[in-house]
Amino acid sequence: MITSTARALSLLLAGWAVAASAQVPAPEASLDAGPLLKGGAALKGKRFYIAEYRVMFEVSGNVSASTRAAYFGGRDYGATRVSVNYQLPQPDLQLFQSVTDQAYADFLARLEAAGLKPEPTEAFVRDNGAVYESVVEGSKPGAEVYQEVDLGYGKRKYLVMAPTGTRMVARGIIGLGAGNISKRIDFSKGAMEGVSFGVAVNLAAQESSGGGSSMFKRGSSADASAAMEVSSTHGMGLLQTHARSEVVSLTGALAVPGQFATMKETGGYDTQKDPLVVGINMLGRLTMGLAGNNSKRVDMVLEADTAALARQSLQGITALNKAAVGAIH
Repeated sequence: MITSTARALSLLLAGWAVAASAQVPAPEASLDAGPLLKGGAALKGKRFYIAEYRVMFEVSGNVSASTRAAYFGGRDYGATRVSVNYQLPQPDLQLFQSVTDQAYADFLARLEAAGLKPEPTEAFVRDNGAVYESVVEGSKPGAEVYQEVDLGYGKRKYLVMAPTGTRMVARGIIGLGAGNISKRIDFSKGAMEGVSFGVAVNLAAQESSGGGSSMFKRGSSADASAAMEVSSTHGMGLLQTHARSEVVSLTGALAVPGQFATMKETGGYDTQKDPLVVGINMLGRLTMGLAGNNSKRVDMVLEADTAALARQSLQGITALNKAAVGAIH
């Protein structure tokens, strides 16, 4: 006998499948993010709501490497710097919204299948308040929301999306912060929770030789190539509860196989190919024993197959949905 819950779940999954086939094809195979998982969240037997489902799509980035000039034993070793800039020209906001909506539907369906039923957000917050209020809009045409992340020798810029009709929690330098302490206490006493979920879709693999002294490193190298991986958003776990601050995190990013784009060089600058700079450096070496400073910049664009980009993004995000729900107890 089919229970009402099972019937509702089958209808939800069927509806999601229809929507997915009409927009982004369903992933051909699932990926296993389980080995990357760390931590858990206690939600079973509690009343809870989804405060936010945040999806960040990389749209540009930079990776660099350098060596500091050094002078030792009568020899000048000069300095070097390499930087690579890349971007996804004209990101398809509608496509990203579709992927986000479908991924959120998948997340809700997996919660339902696990016997977890989040309550409607507006009604829950109206009746009980919130530890962290959902007040930030996701990206919309003409009102895009961006977030930049500094990784040391690399930077990534993301377009931030939220499922249609939902909002996100505001974040500061320290992340979510303390929130409403009195509500945190009320939620804990009343066995209630708010839940934040966040995932980032990276479109490029970054490689850098880092930094150091030119006395020990004879040059710098940096590169970026088209390669997709999904991870938790910077500064927070994959899934985080609000009252008890339980975190489900990842020990690394999940690689998503398949080709969705190619990198194409569009410009840049190289001092070693500039006749004027080459001449000045040569004169400096001959007259003053100076090695000279060399720098190189490469500009590239990601030429993407939008259908493959959407399909692989959905494949990666749903794998993290599965892992996060599996960590709930």
